[in-house]
Parts: sequence; C-alpha cells; structure tokens
Amino acid sequence: MEKEPVFIKSLQKASMDKGRNKFFFVFLLLSAVFWFFTKFSKEYTEVVQYKVVLEDIPVTVIPILNRPLQLEMTLKASGFQFLYYQFIDHTVKIQLNEAAFEGGVATVPLAGQFQDIQDQLLGKTEMINYFPTELEFDYQKQYSKKVPINIPDLKMAIGYSATRITLEPDSVLIIGPLAYIKSTTSISPIYNSNEAIRKNTVSYLDLPEQEQYISLDKGEVLMTVDVDRFSEQVFTLTLDPKNFPKDEVYKWFPNQVTVSFSAPLNQLKEISEKDFSIGVDYEKIDFSSPSVELEVFHQPSTIKNVRWEPKTVAYLIRE
Repeated sequence: MEKEPVFIKSLQKASMDKGRNKFFFVFLLLSAVFWFFTKFSKEYTEVVQYKVVLEDIPVTVIPILNRPLQLEMTLKASGFQFLYYQFIDHTVKIQLNEAAFEGGVATVPLAGQFQDIQDQLLGKTEMINYFPTELEFDYQKQYSKKVPINIPDLKMAIGYSATRITLEPDSVLIIGPLAYIKSTTSISPIYNSNEAIRKNTVSYLDLPEQEQYISLDKGEVLMTVDVDRFSEQVFTLTLDPKNFPKDEVYKWFPNQVTVSFSAPLNQLKEISEKDFSIGVDYEKIDFSSPSVELEVFHQPSTIKNVRWEPKTVAYLIRE
C-alpha cells in the first residue's frame, strides 16, 4: 500500500493544531466577555470624587477658586455606572441661590440640594451620602458702570464721507472688581477692515474680550454708516467781533479769514458765507500778547473737515 508523502501529513497536523488554537482563543474571549458582564452588572458601593460646577452665580460676585471644588459621594451603582463616572462624567452642578456671602467667603449649604444632586446621577444610581455637607470658597464683590462705545476710525473712499454714524447700543455695562473697572472710560469695538467705504453700510462689530474677572453685558454692537458724496468749498469771510464794548475801536491784521470745508453735494449749493461766523472773543484776549486766536462761533452742522487760515491775527484796540 502506497504511503502518503511526509509533507502532506505535516500539513494536516498543522491544520488540526491551528483549529484547536482558534477554538481555544474563541473560548477564552467568550469567557472574558461573560466574566466582564457578570462582574460589572453587579451592584457595588464606592466613594467617587466629583468636580463641582457652580451655577446661578450672582452678577455681583466673582468666585475665586484657588483649587477646584470637590464633592465626595458614596454611591450604590452597577460596575458599568462606576465606569461611566470614572472615565466620562464626574462633575456635579451646585446651585448658589441659597448661598451666603459674607466677608469675602461664600458658604453653600448642600442639604437642600440632595434631590437635585441625585437627579444628576446616571440611571438607578443611589447616592447614600456626601462630604462635605457645605461648600466654602472665596469670592470678590464686583461692581458695574456704563461706559460709551467708541466709533471706530473708518476709511472713506475719495469724494465720499459719512454723514451719520450710529452704534446700537452706544454704551455698554462693564462689570468687575472696582479696582479693575474704575480706570476704564470707554470701550472700542474690533474693526479691522481696510476697504474704503463708498456706500451705506450696516455691520456687527465684536467687542473685545476683557481681562480676567472683567465682563461686558454685551458682546457686539451694530454699526450703521450713512454715506454721501462730498465736495469742497472755500469762502473768504470778514472777521466777527464778540463781546466787544461798543465804545472801543478795533482793527485786525489781516481782517479776513479763508475757510474751507466739505459738504454733501446735494447740500453744497444751499451753504453760503452767511452760515459762518469766525472771529475774536473779547473776553478771551490776552492783552499781554500781540496776537489773538480766531474762534469759530457758528458753522453748518452738516459740513466736514472745516479748516481756516490764518489761525491767529494781530490786533489794535483803541478806546
């Protein structure tokens, strides 16, 4: 009888060994899974450390937490639930609506929040007790004041100007410790556009983030810019005296002033020399000086970029 080759016998033996090994590892895996579900389905009583998250903080209070607040809770739960608390969520929210604030120390009693804490736990987890029974942390009292919001510098296209710029709101409430906010007199919105403006625009501008312990009651402001075409005009005016005694004679050197300005095209033709008054206020003359500064007493409200020459004149006054 012809014998099978040695190579074929070896291959058959290896296949049988491989099948036995695969069966062994499958059996081992099933045993591990069965053990895992059996073990972690049981109920245990363990102590879990929870990180405290404060809620309903009064607007006049800034918590100062030199170290994280923790609550140590004794729980009765399944192994799966303890895995969840250990690796996914181990925070608990504590309300401050019943906290006492005195002398820079806040005291939060927890007896009235037992059910609220229990409701935050997963599934049928039972809270047996917790420690401490009240939380304490330092706080700083904060103040507030209203400050104006600055209109940003806008880049206008040549021949155009803004006839009106409005901010909504035009002021903001700044909140924080008195030492921090007393030096703040205004807030400037964030505006980084380099594009020249040539038409009416409406845009939201973010207010800048403040330093630690400082907050604003608004995060953005609505800016509306009304734009019109402008042109320039020049007038030569005779100087006007103001508050001069009737019995005094005065002369100016020179006795005229040239004023230039920009105005919307549709209003330019309606503006005349009579709408301006530039001259000298007798009550502001320094008689020890040979010259006096010119002052604009009146000008149209719609014009822009008002300039005049000269800025000062020599004078002669006789009684």
